Amino acid sequence: MMLPMGNQLGSISVMQTFPWFGTLGAMEEEAARMAEVKYQEIFAVQNELVFKVKNAWYPLFELEEQIRIQRENLRVLEIDKELATFKFQHGQAPMVDAIRADIMIDEVKTEIILLEQKRKPLELAFNRLLDRHDTLSVQIAGSLPEPVSGALLLRDSLLADNPSLAVFDKQIQAAAAEEKAAGFMRKPMIGVGIQYMPLVKRGSSDLHLEPNTGEDMWMPMVTVSIPIWRKKYDAAVEERRLMQLMYADMKKDMQNELAAMYEMTWYELESMALMYELLDRQMQKTQQAIDLLMAAYGNAGQDFEEILRLQQDLFRYRMEKVSAQTAYQLALVKLDFLTGKTN
Repeated sequence: MMLPMGNQLGSISVMQTFPWFGTLGAMEEEAARMAEVKYQEIFAVQNELVFKVKNAWYPLFELEEQIRIQRENLRVLEIDKELATFKFQHGQAPMVDAIRADIMIDEVKTEIILLEQKRKPLELAFNRLLDRHDTLSVQIAGSLPEPVSGALLLRDSLLADNPSLAVFDKQIQAAAAEEKAAGFMRKPMIGVGIQYMPLVKRGSSDLHLEPNTGEDMWMPMVTVSIPIWRKKYDAAVEERRLMQLMYADMKKDMQNELAAMYEMTWYELESMALMYELLDRQMQKTQQAIDLLMAAYGNAGQDFEEILRLQQDLFRYRMEKVSAQTAYQLALVKLDFLTGKTN
């Protein structure tokens, strides 16, 4: 530009826009609430991961116990076979008794092989959850506590500590902060800046002006941006309000679902405890019957088939007892998951 006071060489301007008072605070609260949502989601994921790991470990423990019981069953059947053979050799029992024991021995050996083959997929699933190599073996040690009916657990308001429900609480708070921040977008925005234009000074012969009349120009600037079309901002506020209602409904649905799961898990817990006690009593009575029949067989060589049947019933009770014990622990794990007490 050619100006009377001198030719313009260029122009540099700087402008800073400021939101309406309180907007930055609302945006800061919105970001903080969203961060809390993500942080709470970590606890929900941790709760689920611990639940999955325990659910993968207890079946391994059950499998090891079942293999141990079946190996003991095999040892008892081999003793029975030797006893039946001895009785037959002395003319005190028929040969069929030894054959019956031999048939059961083959069945138990096959069952042990099948149980051994079952270990590999269970170990693989467990190792994958821990991000370990698939071929690593899982060492099972210790023993499970005995189930107790009427477990000492408080049942009121336990679901309030579930981390997944807490996620919805944080999402509702975040949506409320977003609604507040979106409301400030309907407010005016103020801009403040300055513009600098360097000029070439003219001499006294130019346009008969006084010497050195060309001075660089500094121009302060102030702008105000008023959102005339407010419908999109009103829609954003309404969207955040509806999101709060949506999260509240989702939380209510999950509460109902968790409550139903909690009651069913409590039933499973109590039923497994009662089943464990029943199996324990049946084992004691079955062992008494076996002892009586073994004494009679030693004297008269009779009822060997009944002895084998009762022995298999006894080992079946032991297998079912281990399964009930494992199911009881899995129910406890599920209760911990529902109440957010996994550790």
